[in-house]
Amino acid sequence: MAIDDLPEQGNLQETRSARWGMDNRIKVILVVLAVVVVAEIYSFSRISALGRAFRDQDAKTRQELTAELNSQFSARMLSYEHANQQQVEALKVELDQDSQHLGAQRGELRKARAMVSRIQADHARQMDSLKHEIALKADQQQLGALSADVSNTKTDLNKTKKSVQELVNSYGMERTRFGTLIARNHDEIDALRKLGQRDYYEFTLVRHKPIHMANIGLELKKTNKKHHRFTIDLLVDDVWVRKDHRTIDEPIFFAARGTHTFCELVVNKVDRGVISGYISTPKDLTRMASRSEGPST
Repeated sequence: MAIDDLPEQGNLQETRSARWGMDNRIKVILVVLAVVVVAEIYSFSRISALGRAFRDQDAKTRQELTAELNSQFSARMLSYEHANQQQVEALKVELDQDSQHLGAQRGELRKARAMVSRIQADHARQMDSLKHEIALKADQQQLGALSADVSNTKTDLNKTKKSVQELVNSYGMERTRFGTLIARNHDEIDALRKLGQRDYYEFTLVRHKPIHMANIGLELKKTNKKHHRFTIDLLVDDVWVRKDHRTIDEPIFFAARGTHTFCELVVNKVDRGVISGYISTPKDLTRMASRSEGPST
């Protein structure tokens, strides 16, 4: 039995050895599978963590870009609103200045109309006086002499009108609303001076250096060479009057004490801090002003 059982015991050992080897291989395979599973789980968790980090970073980047865009948009809107506000303020200032200028022109127009009314009233009184004088002079000789004077006056008036029309045709001068001619340079001023109807005084006025001529004070306050505009103060009858934002060849009318007609100031050239032009006054202004002052005591 012992001798015969030896092969069977050898086979049993081989079988056990084979099983043990198989079990070891299975264990190794299971360990490898476990390692692979753990690695997969780790990789999956790592990928998930990276995905979350990427999503968080993307959301943060989007928030930062949105905030930056909102900031730039707000800054541009503020800049746009500020620029619009400045334009509105500038337009408001210009409208206010134009309104003031228009108000000043209306005031001058009212004064001019009142002056014309006074002139017309004086003319009517003179005509009434003349008619009364003619009615009292029954003598034909005196009436004839008076008619001759009227005829001469009419002839002189026609000559003056002809001379004025020739000036208009030669120089292309423009008329003011009161019928006077506007000279634009020295030659035209000389041509008007030769008519003998009014006195003309040419001047050059520097800013903050007042002058006095024809019983009128002048002081230049501001110039705008680009737009040919200026602001000037006039001293008339001891009262300073400001003329704002006037342009070249624009007549400025004002009344002076001692005359029933008007004076006229025209600026022909505007430079930086200096202007040049002329003052036109009625023939009797200087004599009447001297007479009103009287001798000093």
